[in-house]
Amino acid sequence: MAKHYDLVGSYYDKFAKGNKYKEEEIIKIPGVTLNSLEDIDKFTSSMSLSSFYNKIDKKYQNKSTISIRVTKSDGSCYYQSVIFNTKDLASIIDSIKKIKVYRNNGYNTIKKITTNNPLFINAWLEVESKIINKDKKWLYGVFNDKNYLTLINRYVNGDTYDSEAVNLLVELKEGFREYSVFRKYLTNKDKKKDYRRVSKVQNINIIEENIPQNTSLKKYDAKSTNYIPIDDDKEEFFDDKEIEMMAGEGNIPYKFTGRRI
Repeated sequence: MAKHYDLVGSYYDKFAKGNKYKEEEIIKIPGVTLNSLEDIDKFTSSMSLSSFYNKIDKKYQNKSTISIRVTKSDGSCYYQSVIFNTKDLASIIDSIKKIKVYRNNGYNTIKKITTNNPLFINAWLEVESKIINKDKKWLYGVFNDKNYLTLINRYVNGDTYDSEAVNLLVELKEGFREYSVFRKYLTNKDKKKDYRRVSKVQNINIIEENIPQNTSLKKYDAKSTNYIPIDDDKEEFFDDKEIEMMAGEGNIPYKFTGRRI
């Protein structure tokens, strides 16, 4: 079954024990459809954080943090970052086509970016540069999707011949067109070590995600190095230990608080 997406606001209580995000509430805006991740991204990316607060009802003004709550078919949930001030994102979202790809043992439907607008081109140029220069700290901090990071790992850690390296870069560029992968770049490229969702009084554009303590999330078999199929309820990610194995002992670039999307 498909996931359900809600734009939510909450109050951050730094003195609270356990989950510090209180009074969570779904934000509804008359005349605006916010039923999918793309709906939400297209709406929020068109404005600044301050403009967003000017648009929402006064009853939400006490919400110091904004995030995207993703509810799975089994009732468990996790949170994704909200993207602001990225106006070129709308044309990228409009270009998305659902296509079927074969991964390991079956076909899966992905959302593929088909445009080459400046936002996408510049994003790929930065990622390509990080890959070619084998900047593991940055790459492992931005991408934790198993399929994509496995490709990165093959390039930065493998003894590749020139032709193989070229082929891997082509494959990595195509993989970067998957919206979920591209979105990780937007939300994680400037991420700090502190993974709290950002307060509205802070002057930055991307709100970080937080994983609630009671979230139930499945992990994949760490022994497998092959591609795995991805569907709505089976997304796979690396954890600290697995990333350290790839980057080298003691080289975990960020402290993960849970599954990052």
